[in-house]
Amino acid sequence: MTDNMKLWNSVEKTDPAHTKKVKFGRGFTAIDPHSQVMNATKAFGPAGEGWGWNVMRVEYTVTNDVAILVGLWVDGHHSRDDHYECPGIQQWGQASLYIDAAESKKDTDAFKKAMTDGLTKCLSYLGFNADVFLGKFDDNKYVQQRQEEVVKDAAAERENSPEYEGAVSKADTVIKNIEACETREEVNVLRDKVKKTFSEVKDVDKGQAMRMSSAMQKKLSEFPEANV
Repeated sequence: MTDNMKLWNSVEKTDPAHTKKVKFGRGFTAIDPHSQVMNATKAFGPAGEGWGWNVMRVEYTVTNDVAILVGLWVDGHHSRDDHYECPGIQQWGQASLYIDAAESKKDTDAFKKAMTDGLTKCLSYLGFNADVFLGKFDDNKYVQQRQEEVVKDAAAERENSPEYEGAVSKADTVIKNIEACETREEVNVLRDKVKKTFSEVKDVDKGQAMRMSSAMQKKLSEFPEANV
């Protein structure tokens, strides 16, 4: 059986670091558009290959806005020709042509803003940042929960990385050598030798560097300093 919610469930949660509160009118949560491009790339592949968008129509409104109809396509759901003829999801994006109420200063980014607005709406139909569109970011407790989840996810991803595994291996080797030291002098000599390794491990994970440092201090405490 096809899981129709598989994609939605994988992209619905938003990193609070990629949002900001906009205090305009009733207020709303704005999503960093480049984070959406990044997440779509994770899901479908590079833009222009695994997914992309087309400008279908451009219109100007009587309120001096530019409106752009954006079509979103995802490879595998239409033939390559169909991507350009009839993208699966189409949404209008809109932006003012001016940056001031007097309409005396043109907004040179108006077309970019309208296109981005349309693309954001298209991606929302696939579930991207659904928690924002469903109003969950109006709940401070939910935002705090998401911040905690992001930290945990980042830690888990880091711990599964080759860099982290390498840092653990280096730390284990150094700790093993520390424990084998039989004199304070041997510990001091080893400490000088592993300064570069300690720095490399610290750059990857401070926790592993702390393991090394603690092992070093513990070993030194076994040998009382000579009286001068």
